[in-house]
Amino acid sequence: MRLSDAILLGSAVLNPKAGGQHFSESQSGCALGMAAIARGCTYGPAQQAVPLQERRTLGTEDVWGEWVLQVVERPCDCWRFRVPRKMRIKDIIAHLFDHHVMSKRNWTLGGIAIGLRGWEPKEASVPEMASLFPRGPLIVTQPDL
Repeated sequence: MRLSDAILLGSAVLNPKAGGQHFSESQSGCALGMAAIARGCTYGPAQQAVPLQERRTLGTEDVWGEWVLQVVERPCDCWRFRVPRKMRIKDIIAHLFDHHVMSKRNWTLGGIAIGLRGWEPKEASVPEMASLFPRGPLIVTQPDL
């Protein structure tokens, strides 16, 4: 499952809420939290002290891969002294959701998903997936009649 698809799927499960990935008491969260829930992830307390700058997007690369750590130019025109012009992809997603979807309301989850498609890797194709599984004899059984 692609991150862009998971964001949209997860939006049917969690209510949108800025400021964190997942809020269990209100079954809400941000775009990254929605995607993680759609992927089957669960949330619990952090097992170690987490630096402040990492708290908002903690664990995203563990779920979606190292590509979310790539530093790219963000697609919004926010003031550069407030928000760096280039950011990690996972931080861009958090910024777009918190500031543009929830606060300014000039972006949508669909807009974030479409923008992500240019950065995220392609899904494995059927032949690539088939190579992950060992091949063995095909055994077909017939039910007793």
